[in-house]
Amino acid sequence: MRWLRRPALWAGIIAGVFALTIGGQPFSSEPSDGGDDLVVVASIAVEPLEAALLQAEIGLEPGGAGESPAVVARGDGDTGLAGDGEDSGAADAVGGPTGGEEAALEAAVQRPQIITHVVQSGETISRIAAMYGIDEATILASNDLPNANRIVVGQKLAILTIPGAIHKVRQGESLWEIARTYQTDMNEIIAVNQLENPNRIRPQQELVIPGETAAKIGSAIRSEQLVSADGRLLKAFSWPVTGRISSRYGPRWGRMHYGIDIAVNTGTPVRASARGRVSFAGWNGGYGYLVIIDHGNNVETRYAHLSRILVKVGQYVSRGDVIAHSGNTGNSTGPHLHFEIRYKGQAVNPLNYLQ
Repeated sequence: MRWLRRPALWAGIIAGVFALTIGGQPFSSEPSDGGDDLVVVASIAVEPLEAALLQAEIGLEPGGAGESPAVVARGDGDTGLAGDGEDSGAADAVGGPTGGEEAALEAAVQRPQIITHVVQSGETISRIAAMYGIDEATILASNDLPNANRIVVGQKLAILTIPGAIHKVRQGESLWEIARTYQTDMNEIIAVNQLENPNRIRPQQELVIPGETAAKIGSAIRSEQLVSADGRLLKAFSWPVTGRISSRYGPRWGRMHYGIDIAVNTGTPVRASARGRVSFAGWNGGYGYLVIIDHGNNVETRYAHLSRILVKVGQYVSRGDVIAHSGNTGNSTGPHLHFEIRYKGQAVNPLNYLQ
């Protein structure tokens, strides 16, 4: 066992262990004020953000202003050593955020936010859009504004931080239908809104629809609002045909006439009075051939006594689209279009809401 007492052997063992501990990298030692202490200094150049993260990770105080972005560890040899910006192979030992942290950081940055802006004196839609670095269409697509050219002091606006629209889910509406309406990818809607179960969206749920195309479509949809913020039906419907009113809304022949009759020749193009989705298209007894359009917010329009139907159930139509040809089918005394507006299931006088 005398060989264990040999100083040269122990010196070799200690040197080998020390070399393994610091990863075989070259090191520099400088005497401290006492003259005998060995100080091992390890540093790796990183970006300022990475440096701050690394310093926090190993429990060091962040460097002051003007200091180089480096992480310094003393004495434990856990951190590899690097020279003056040269590649020492130590980059794998010390780094910034992990892949998962970077993904989380990126998601946090890209995740859209909805900010509430209170309108101040002298502000306009264009000025507010410029203030937040978005386009006007995105503001219009996120708010119910009966008149986009007129906002009032104190009015609250929803500001989306990315180009896009805010959509309120209707009863029975699917994510696939919403994506089709805004001409976007359903997976993008799922990702932006972090939907765990895309098949279980609920009525009145607000979804962010990303993209400039969605903003333009959403702007057009919002500009056609038929119901005010306080729940009043607006005078915002277009005439489906042009002609003489042959019968008005109200009691008629001992029963209620729930719409207006517009006298037109058979085959006259019938246009959608507002944007919406076709909820019925076919034969319906006294109505004859009938089209019903659901405009959302419990609003629908009915077009009856048609000779030909050009749309089908589930189809989205825009204001002014030709949906049918007029006729004389069902309980009709002559060629005309019977037109109704219903709100919350109740018929209203169309003449009060046609513009």
